[in-house]
Amino acid sequence: MGFFEKSHIGWLPALLSLILAGWLSCFPAEASGSPPEVGKWRRIALPFSSFSYSGNPFELEFSAVFKHRESGVTLKLPGYFAGSNLWKIGFMPNRPGLWDYQTSSPDPGLNNRSGSVRCIPSGHPGLLGPDPGHPRKWKFADGNHVLPIALRLEFFTEPGTDEVFKRAALFMRDHHLLLLDTRLLEEQGQFEGGRHDFIFQGDWKKQQFDLTVWDRMERRMEILTELGLGAHLMFYSDDDGTPPWPAMSPTEKLVIRYTLARLAGFPVLLFNTGIDIDEYRDQAWVDWFGRQIRELDPYGHPVSSRYGGGSGEMVMKGQTFDSRGERFAKMADMVRYFKASGVPVSMDDAWGENRTRVSEKTFRPEDIRRAFWKCLAAGGLGGIIRGDDGYFHLHNLPEDLESEQWLKWINPFLQKELGRTFPVMVPDPTPAVNGFSLADPERTLIMILYLGKDDRWDPGPGGPLQIQGERLSGSYRARWFDPRTGKFTSAGLVAAGKLISLDPPSPEDWVLLLDRQNP
Repeated sequence: MGFFEKSHIGWLPALLSLILAGWLSCFPAEASGSPPEVGKWRRIALPFSSFSYSGNPFELEFSAVFKHRESGVTLKLPGYFAGSNLWKIGFMPNRPGLWDYQTSSPDPGLNNRSGSVRCIPSGHPGLLGPDPGHPRKWKFADGNHVLPIALRLEFFTEPGTDEVFKRAALFMRDHHLLLLDTRLLEEQGQFEGGRHDFIFQGDWKKQQFDLTVWDRMERRMEILTELGLGAHLMFYSDDDGTPPWPAMSPTEKLVIRYTLARLAGFPVLLFNTGIDIDEYRDQAWVDWFGRQIRELDPYGHPVSSRYGGGSGEMVMKGQTFDSRGERFAKMADMVRYFKASGVPVSMDDAWGENRTRVSEKTFRPEDIRRAFWKCLAAGGLGGIIRGDDGYFHLHNLPEDLESEQWLKWINPFLQKELGRTFPVMVPDPTPAVNGFSLADPERTLIMILYLGKDDRWDPGPGGPLQIQGERLSGSYRARWFDPRTGKFTSAGLVAAGKLISLDPPSPEDWVLLLDRQNP
């Protein structure tokens, strides 16, 4: 059967589409006006219409290569069907100037379409990932180092207006909470009458993606990007969130491709296989998943597979961040993870706040506070906070989360007080006898976390903080930082040479900052 017989709307529109596409390809994009502008690290969804496809439009291969005129750098991006004879490509330029593109597809109406996009400055801090110079540290490409604090909130599946979502995102930004952790398959069925698969509309075997859900996801990612925030995207869950399609099947490849086509153009995004993968996939699949992501994503967003604890021990080959599943990790564990990994670490099943329904998984808000200060003292690990249902709800996030009042001080402290020294700071066990130290190799700047007696994982002896003065060099300005108020209290000057004993302002947890003075 020929093409014109297959077309679902007849031969005339298809013929006109072919003629128009061929005519337009003879002219540069500038011939019909100036190329569209988009800010650096911002996404533009370029539309392409075609009436010449047949079969399932979601399965049609469609991509474009973008070439930066000045540098010659190229980025190849997959495209996606957006409904109503329309395909799109979500492009995020990573350097200013003109980018020329050309499309490729077996469909004649989408093949060899060309044009240009102009990238202008935007002020966005850029892609979140490993610091190229210090690959165990989290950093924005054009911005600061950061400790990625994430909230599990199923914003891919939970209904809600854009206004409601923006209020939640503003709450996050105002408290320096960087990421929302969400899953494409929802295991608990709490939304839309027990639905678990929000990827497809109806039977997954028909391979019709739910455009309403995916369009909403794009709008929400735009809101997060506007605020400098992003998402930790887990594909699969366990129980009823286990994928029904076979491993490495055409359906699974299509799910990965469509997800990357829709979302790779957003700068703050982590890709993850999901949880408890060893219950339904094997090591070969975990490695295959990572390759699929890396082959489709020209930007190099971080990709991993959660392991440890109940998630098994399958570590992704070539992972670009280390997704840890332990829920009860002690400081010694987190230091070990930091030192053992050549990429940034994220504690991805660690802390559930006030989970009264699952008592063995619940922690107090003050436990959450100390946990993230330990993440910082351990070298700069990220982590996820879970709510009572295992996640927080979109409509009442500010009311449900309690620890944000303290977590908001962590990233400002990192960026203002540790600043340029932070990239070379590593856990150093020698300065403090009963505290946890983070220091640069010359010990010009030392952060000591004092936990007091009340920590759930690492209860300390209390009493004065003991510092081994013989491990210091010169004199230091000492200041106590209160992780509850964000305020400093002077502790005077301390000098090298003997055991130093400092009484914290209260028996609770404190941070001591030692800043070496000029000789």
